[in-house]
Amino acid sequence: MTRVNTVKADYLVATVPLTSLDQDVTNKLAGLTIDGTFRRLYGYAGFVKDNLFVGDNGTRLLLQATGSRANDAISLIETSWAGLSVARIDIQLTVLVVDADAIIASTMPPKPYKAIRITNLGERGSTLYVGSPSSRCRLRLYNKTAESGEERIAGMERLRIELQCRDSYADRGLINMKANAGDMFFRYYVLKMTDGYITAIIDKAFRHSDLVSMVDTVTAKSEDSRKQWLEHSVLPAIQKLSIQDREYVKHFIARLNEIID
Repeated sequence: MTRVNTVKADYLVATVPLTSLDQDVTNKLAGLTIDGTFRRLYGYAGFVKDNLFVGDNGTRLLLQATGSRANDAISLIETSWAGLSVARIDIQLTVLVVDADAIIASTMPPKPYKAIRITNLGERGSTLYVGSPSSRCRLRLYNKTAESGEERIAGMERLRIELQCRDSYADRGLINMKANAGDMFFRYYVLKMTDGYITAIIDKAFRHSDLVSMVDTVTAKSEDSRKQWLEHSVLPAIQKLSIQDREYVKHFIARLNEIID
């Protein structure tokens, strides 16, 4: 039996030095979107088609994919590429439940984790975030049926359980998804941030899964990739914000100077 992940990637951002790719690979990746729409993203110029962006900044190539395209994009990436850096990968499991809002309302994350629950007044659609927005691993539970404006399926709603991984966690997430160990990776981290009821839901969804052992590879982001992130993501964001709120940016830069001093 072919081993496959039950969980799916829902968002993916990865970069790799152009020098790490041979010409055939570069041409193949560029050819996937060349007849799409031109766009600039995070300082990279390229084309987007069917929720897949491929572009470069002269030194690195960027792949960004959303929705179901993110899961497809995993097969385009080789973990052996030198300098490969996965900025973010979201891995999700979607299950049918009678009342997604009720499950979200009753879920109690462990005390060490910051958590925020968002509930709409007068209409359905709740969301629970576990972990701070800046954390490398964050959990999101939400009512996918209400969020998408869909009808119930046989009286059931879709509950989405989503693991948002950044930095080294994103690298490890990609490695495990490619090794078909995504289910175990997802289960391990989600269970750390939630309670027994969500655990039971996940285990039921994985009842036919092989649950391949997690690849516990520790990856290190290089100094160069961090500089690239600062140059091509952080700096453009600060420049745009300075137009909207100049005083805030001046205060922010002053705080950075304090850290450096």
